[in-house]
Amino acid sequence: MGKDHKDPKGEWTGPQGTILFHPDEIAEVVASPSADVEGDLDRAALVGIAPPFADQRFVLKRGKTRIGRREDNDIVLPDDSVSAQHAWILHDNGQYRVLNMLSTNGTFINDAKAHDGPLVEGDRLRFGRAEFVFHAGAARAGDDAPARGIPPWVWGGALLVLALAAGVLLAF
Repeated sequence: MGKDHKDPKGEWTGPQGTILFHPDEIAEVVASPSADVEGDLDRAALVGIAPPFADQRFVLKRGKTRIGRREDNDIVLPDDSVSAQHAWILHDNGQYRVLNMLSTNGTFINDAKAHDGPLVEGDRLRFGRAEFVFHAGAARAGDDAPARGIPPWVWGGALLVLALAAGVLLAF
């Protein structure tokens, strides 16, 4: 990885061509091609809370959601402060976490720089100058949320142990 350098316009850039910025350099609202327009409010999502993506909603996928400036990301944030491949949000066993992908301007959870961190309802996430609130969404059938109660295999195991114990007692 090389040092930061100036791009042809004379601005300082990071290794992925990301423009280095100061938080007070917020531009106008930019429409993202991956913003959710159907409004599935039951699904987990990031909701923009400041320019350039204010009031835009981005639905998260099960498994891995890729976030960045490049068009091949699941959430495309066309802003020079966002790296080409900025971060991933991972969903596993009903839990969400964000993983920074060596971005130039960093990934922040509630204003703390994070490389890998869990997400809970209402957390504020920032990628470059793109700032969002995390919404976990409503529990839905088929989600891989943690099971409630005692799993059936535990009951089966307990019955097997009891049957073996009864067999040993009857043998005496």
